[in-house]
Amino acid sequence: MKLPKPLKYAAISGGLGMFGIIFGWVLFPAILKHQLKKEMALSKKTDVRKMWEDIPFPLDFKVYFFNYTNVEEIQNGGIPIVKEVGPYHFEEWKKKVEIEDHEEDDTITYKKVDKFLFKPELSGPGLTGEETIVLPHLLMLGPVIAVSRTNPAMISMVSKALKVLFDQPKDVFMRAKPLDILFRGIMINCAQTEFAPKAVCTAFKKEAVSGLDFEANNQIRFSFFGGRNNTVDPHVVTVKRGMKNVMDVGTVVAVDGNTEMKNWRDSCNEYVGTDGTVFPPFLTEKDRLQSFSGDMCRPFKPWFLKKTSYRGIKTNRYTVNIGDFANDPELNCFCDAPDKCPPKGLMDLIKCLKAPMYASLPHFLDCDPSLLKNVKGLNPNVDEHAIEIDFEPISGTPMVAKQRIQFNIELIKTEKYDVFKNLPNTIAPIFWIEEGLALNKTFVNMLKFQLFYPKRAVNVLRWWLFSFGTIGAIVGVVFHFKG
Repeated sequence: MKLPKPLKYAAISGGLGMFGIIFGWVLFPAILKHQLKKEMALSKKTDVRKMWEDIPFPLDFKVYFFNYTNVEEIQNGGIPIVKEVGPYHFEEWKKKVEIEDHEEDDTITYKKVDKFLFKPELSGPGLTGEETIVLPHLLMLGPVIAVSRTNPAMISMVSKALKVLFDQPKDVFMRAKPLDILFRGIMINCAQTEFAPKAVCTAFKKEAVSGLDFEANNQIRFSFFGGRNNTVDPHVVTVKRGMKNVMDVGTVVAVDGNTEMKNWRDSCNEYVGTDGTVFPPFLTEKDRLQSFSGDMCRPFKPWFLKKTSYRGIKTNRYTVNIGDFANDPELNCFCDAPDKCPPKGLMDLIKCLKAPMYASLPHFLDCDPSLLKNVKGLNPNVDEHAIEIDFEPISGTPMVAKQRIQFNIELIKTEKYDVFKNLPNTIAPIFWIEEGLALNKTFVNMLKFQLFYPKRAVNVLRWWLFSFGTIGAIVGVVFHFKG
C-alpha cells in the first residue's frame, strides 16, 4: 500500500524529529561523556596528561611582606604595627619528573619541580627585592617556641645559644632583603665550640626544619623557598590515573609509599582529594571538591560559591578557608587534643613543616576577631584575600584560581631571656602569598573548539531537527486529512 504524499512527508519529518531527539538528547551526551572520560584520564595519549606533566605557562606567584614599624614598643609589650610591602612578583613554572605509570593499580608516581623567576617590572612600584624589611626572626623565635611546648626547662640553654648564634641580639626581629628571605638565604654560623649553640644547630639538622639548607663548614642557609627553587622535591607522590574510573583522576593515594600520614590524629592522617593540578569532570553545584596540599599536610574541601564566566565560558566559583578546628568535627583531629586547638582561622604547622608557624588567610580574613585586634595595619578584604577557584564544570578544568595563604608566628613571652620577657604573646603576621592561575587565550580556544563549539552546534542542530520535524509532521497530517 502506497502512502499518500502528505503522510509520506509527515513520516519523513517525524523521523527527522525523532532522530533529533535521540541524537541530540541521548546519543550525543553519551558520546561526549565517553570521550571526556578518555580525554580527562591521565593516559599518555591525552593533552590533559601533557599539561599535567609540564604546565606550559607560568603561574603568578606574588609575595606580600609585613614590615614592622614599632620594634621598640613591641619589645616592651606594645601592639605590633605593620605596613604591607609588595607584591614581589615571580613567575612560577611547575613540572613533574621521574614519572612512572603503574598499570596494575592504575596509578602514577612522580616528583615535583618548581622554578621561580623574579619579575621586578611586575612587582609593586619601585620594589627591587633589595629593600630592607623588618620582621620577626623565625630562627630566634622558633627554637624558643618549640622548646616551650616540649621541654620548658631547656629555654635557658636555648637562650644562651641564640645569644652566640645571633651576636647578642637586642630584639627578636631580623632586618633583611626580601630576595634573601625568600630565595638567596640568610647565613647562620654553626661552626661553634660552645655546647649550647652546637646543640641548637644539631637540633636544626636532626628535625629537618623546613627552609634550612646545610652547607660546608657547619654553615646553615635559611630561606623560605630557596631550597625548592628549580630542585627536585624528594617526596614521591602517587596518584590515580583515572583510566579505570575517571572520577578518581589525580586522587592522591600515597606519599613516599605511605598510604597515611603520621602528623595528626585519627582520620586527619588520610590522604583525601586530588593533587591540586587535575580534577574530575562533570562537576555540579552540590559537589564538594577536594584537593590535598602537601605543603600543609592536609586536604582542603572547597564549596560552591556562585556562577561565573571566563572568556565566554560558563564557570562555577568555589572557595575555601582554613577552618575552625575547635568546632568542626572533621578538623578537630588536626589539633593535639580536642581542647587544644588554635583560634578560628589558624592552623598550627609545626608538625608539618617542623617550624612553629601558623597558617591563615591574608590579613586574618575569616579568623577569630581577637587576632585582628592584636595587630594594627591589617585590613581583611574578601576580594583581595579570599581563596577563589573558577572551574569549567563539564571538563573539571580550573580556568582561574587565586590561592592565598599567610604565614604567622607567635611573639612568645618568657622570663628566661631578656629580649623575650616583655613580648606581647600575640600571633604576628610575617608574609602572605598569592599563587594565581588564568588560562590564556590559546588554551581557552582549545577548550572551546574541542568541547563547546561541537556541543553548541549539536544543540542548535537537535532543536532544528526537532522543530522542523515536528512542524513538518503536523503539516503533513493536516494536509492529508484536509484533502
